[in-house]
Amino acid sequence: MQEQPAGHVAMTSTINALSNCAEILDALVATLLGEQQAFTERDTEALLAVAERKRALLEDLKRSAPCLVALPEAPRVLRERIEHSFERCRELNQVTGRFIAANRGATEKAIAALRGVPPPMPSYGRHGASDDEHGSRTLATA
Repeated sequence: MQEQPAGHVAMTSTINALSNCAEILDALVATLLGEQQAFTERDTEALLAVAERKRALLEDLKRSAPCLVALPEAPRVLRERIEHSFERCRELNQVTGRFIAANRGATEKAIAALRGVPPPMPSYGRHGASDDEHGSRTLATA
């Protein structure tokens, strides 16, 4: 049995690490989709399970992140898979964030109505921009 050159062994190790990272990202995409479904269905138990799964996957991703330095030299198919999964995670997080913001606003309005007080005016809208409709306030007056 012949020994492999050191460069080949290192590249194989890097590809294996990147493949593991891709699997983690794929699992994270599936988890984020499950999170959206749990929010939509208002399933508290599922949300708790998804939150734990997401936490564990993010820890796994954090541990495997150093291998991402080699991503530009990775085989194209693997590189594109990882890049696509990252982008998909970002998109899913944005959708979930908007869903949470919308529901929080609706909840605040409902509570205000029950209390008989006008709902608070948000400083920023759902997309992080200032609310032009209600003017702006300085930090000192906010």
